[in-house]
Amino acid sequence: MTEKNSEKHSEKHPGDSAAGSSTGSSTGSATDCPGDGTEAGTGNSSGNSSGNDCGDSSPGGKDDMNDNPEEPGAAAAPSATPPAAPKQPGRLRRMARSRGGIAVVGALVGALLGTSVTAWRSGELPFVERDMCWGSLSPEVAEALFTDTDVRSRELPLRRATEDPMHTECSIQGFGADELESEVTASVRTLGELKGAQAWDWTRQYLSSRMTPLGGGITGMASSQRAWVALPTSCHERSYEPGENPPLRVVTLASDASDPDYVNEVDARRGLDAMSRAVVRLADGVMEKYGCEGRYPDPPRLPGPPEGKSVQAVDNERLCGLQGVALPGWARGEDASAVRTTPGTTSDGPLRGGVHSCDVGRPFGMDRIRLTTVAEPRLARVVSRALGQRADRLGGDGEGAHAGGLSVYTADCQRGRTAFVAWEKDPDKDDDTASERRSLGLAVLPSYVKAEAKRVGCGEVNVQVPRLPSR
Repeated sequence: MTEKNSEKHSEKHPGDSAAGSSTGSSTGSATDCPGDGTEAGTGNSSGNSSGNDCGDSSPGGKDDMNDNPEEPGAAAAPSATPPAAPKQPGRLRRMARSRGGIAVVGALVGALLGTSVTAWRSGELPFVERDMCWGSLSPEVAEALFTDTDVRSRELPLRRATEDPMHTECSIQGFGADELESEVTASVRTLGELKGAQAWDWTRQYLSSRMTPLGGGITGMASSQRAWVALPTSCHERSYEPGENPPLRVVTLASDASDPDYVNEVDARRGLDAMSRAVVRLADGVMEKYGCEGRYPDPPRLPGPPEGKSVQAVDNERLCGLQGVALPGWARGEDASAVRTTPGTTSDGPLRGGVHSCDVGRPFGMDRIRLTTVAEPRLARVVSRALGQRADRLGGDGEGAHAGGLSVYTADCQRGRTAFVAWEKDPDKDDDTASERRSLGLAVLPSYVKAEAKRVGCGEVNVQVPRLPSR
């Protein structure tokens, strides 16, 4: 799913004009023998001499007494065979006999005991695989995000749900031959605080036609490289009055190889399955930490991702499959010859997951124009803040603005606010003045909004745009 040394993509916002070792020897030391004023030598650390020279060397301390009651005063008969030479002490025993060795052993034992006590207090055992990212992802789920790598993680503390803007991260890293090969970043953040370039950057990355709605009552989407899930309102630690809009909080996953130009179908399928399962488990773990109500079930098997599949040819008279939305004659050609839409959605059916995107461009570069409808009210509010007050205003039945290659229009519908977006990655800049530039986004926005507004239950919504050059 991830690739080594992959480039991270970034877009300009349309509105912006240890451990050391030591060696040494331990000299002999003397210990006073109890009761008789003699000393016992301990020997040196090389193990050449050892023993106790105090008088009592036998267990009973009575070597000079006769053990045979029938022969008073007789000494014990010498053994027929000489005693065997003492065995050479092992390295650990020799170390333990020296003062320096005792200190080393004591430090090691203390460290192990300390680790064990700490782990016991935290309910975990040392040297045992643990769940990652705030206890949300099991080793099995995390390892599925990579291919044949040693998986490790580093995380920041999970902040309280009331902190705004709330943003914390967990880095899941895949190592090969002890070198970092790939990385997936998990985050918990408040989208309701994003504005301008930040709001657009998130929208561009997480609402593209690569993303598949998770379904199953979960507000979220996933691709082979990215995923997100919205946290429920029960995760807020205070109640909201009627009419108040609690900020939208989401958990996200993003690979360092996000949105590559090409992914084969097998890797795309495996990546989508791994990402969709992991992001739901991540959401459940965060919800448990926050004490939120309910849990999300694992997502069903999602429709096949668009990567690695043949793209569809553009219908110039029904752009993105929408009746009444035509591609202007001056924009037709090889640069707008292929189309890709949100998997599992149709142009005339219900808006599955509350988001529908359509990318138009070349077969291996869907970057001519993107048309997106966001019918999830909390997401729509985020999208509506992508353009600031300096953008050119658009008229009509709703509200909108235009700057550079980005046009955003919103309308109040049955389910709440809905946002309609037209984005040109590389707007036409052949002309010298902005007033003379042709804008594909503004050219198709009125017909696109009118067609999509009827589908999502907004009724008829008319958009007024500035007068555009005809050629």
